[in-house]
Amino acid sequence: MNIHKQLAFISLVLFSAGIFIIAVPLGLSWLGQFQALGSVSAMHKPLGTSYQSALNDKLDIIKGVPRHINIPSLGIDTDVVDGLYDSRNGSWTLSEDTAFYATITNPANSDSGNTFIYGHNSQKIFGKLLSIQNSAEVIITTDNNYMFTYVYLNTEAVKPTDVFTLDYSGKPRLTLQTCSGIWNQTRQMFYFELKNYHKLG
Repeated sequence: MNIHKQLAFISLVLFSAGIFIIAVPLGLSWLGQFQALGSVSAMHKPLGTSYQSALNDKLDIIKGVPRHINIPSLGIDTDVVDGLYDSRNGSWTLSEDTAFYATITNPANSDSGNTFIYGHNSQKIFGKLLSIQNSAEVIITTDNNYMFTYVYLNTEAVKPTDVFTLDYSGKPRLTLQTCSGIWNQTRQMFYFELKNYHKLG
């Protein structure tokens, strides 16, 4: 094998190794996201049963499905679509282009419970969350034209299989999730309390 072929062979090996080093952690990150949300789905009943019925019984409760999220202090401003769980393959809706509202959790509301929105750790979606400051506000706009404003409380890193953070029934809370860690191997939870809400227009 002459020197040119040897160099070409070495280059190919190094290139393949680089792809492997990048692809494996990213693949594990996506798998972890699916596993974490899959575990959550096993703990919670879909909306439309007990929680939705309770909200309907209280006519003075304001509620709506999140459709847009804005965090002015971080420059995050993106649409939110439904994150659906596919029990056939144990996966959740996930893409690089938008944030997702986990439909098995509570809608934004004035009464109680946890509204959960997740998205990739990218500059376009939730990457900037990792530099959030105290008292930062999140504005959620809903499908029925309400605006809910939340104030940042704290954050914690959890394993992909830890779902206790969503088992919450106190005052209205918003939880945002994205990946963290060198290989995006953990899930970073950001918690916010409801400050106020009002009808737009």
